[in-house]
Amino acid sequence: MKISLGTMIVATMLAIASTPTLADQTMSQRLGDLLEQRADNYLEADFSYGNLELITLLGEVRAEDIRLSTRETELDKGLNEVLRAESIVVEGEWLGSTKNTLIVDAITAKDAQLTIAYWDKGKSNIHTLYDAAIKQTKLQRVSQPLIWQIKRAQLDNVVLNLFDQGQPILSVRLASLKLPEATADDTADTYIARLLWPVLEQVLAQAMAGDSDTVVDYGRLTQFIWREIR
Repeated sequence: MKISLGTMIVATMLAIASTPTLADQTMSQRLGDLLEQRADNYLEADFSYGNLELITLLGEVRAEDIRLSTRETELDKGLNEVLRAESIVVEGEWLGSTKNTLIVDAITAKDAQLTIAYWDKGKSNIHTLYDAAIKQTKLQRVSQPLIWQIKRAQLDNVVLNLFDQGQPILSVRLASLKLPEATADDTADTYIARLLWPVLEQVLAQAMAGDSDTVVDYGRLTQFIWREIR
């Protein structure tokens, strides 16, 4: 979530100042339209929302009923849906004086579902979004490279699903999931390694403790881990 929606918002906020606004269009509508367009044109992904509000005085973007999906032909439609969330708040320095620098202080999603779906070694829906987002932010300003940072991201009351080659590996409900810091220097592999392995340790601990909200296929998980770490 953080590595896709966050970078989309970073790149989009930089474009708002130079994009014409229709007379009947609010800044919030303008941001929502641009996010949908950028997901489509730059990430080859589908982004939708039920309601979105840009609060410039607080430096916040608030949205409800968020959906973010990739379009990988290797994945079924359901596994392309990376993120769904009832609500999300993005806080950051949107109005800074340096146009090629943008800091996201925090992203908080509530009542969410995060699905990580692999189809081969180092290839997943998350990899696809991250690689596309990083590529576009680097191309945003060739002469003035975009400097961005996402300091903190958290999903509250989140269901985390992990699939490999269409088969479920684990499903777990977590009261809170904190994601590692992301910067423009990350690659998909380095960031996902910092995200996935600590989560797997947490999930296995919960499963071994008999947590009823944790379901793990240990055979498939073992095969997945060995393939990815080699």
